Amino acid sequence: MSFLLESMDLEIIQEAKKHIEDGNLPSLQGQICELFDNAALPREPDWPFIFHKVYLHACLKGKHEIANWLTAAIYPLMDSIQQIALRQIFPYGRLLLSKADKLADLKKQMH
Repeated sequence: MSFLLESMDLEIIQEAKKHIEDGNLPSLQGQICELFDNAALPREPDWPFIFHKVYLHACLKGKHEIANWLTAAIYPLMDSIQQIALRQIFPYGRLLLSKADKLADLKKQMH
């Protein structure tokens, strides 16, 4: 049973990553809001796990707007303990965003 429960979180993450790769913030917002409003889910999604994976993916792909939205809109919805546990990813996320920006600049210079 726990495998099925974990697969729900993994499916959420995979769908969110597709929205990030497409740069489609409205679709990501719709997905997340739908999940918050869906009382028919078999259990509450593991929001800290999902946030961690989705936020870092947005940073890795250089999607500042999405990373900022996740930080401003979703992170505050978690309880204090979850926020404390997740705080460590923000410096790493900023580093990933910086590297993505530098790589994009380098690609522009080459063309």
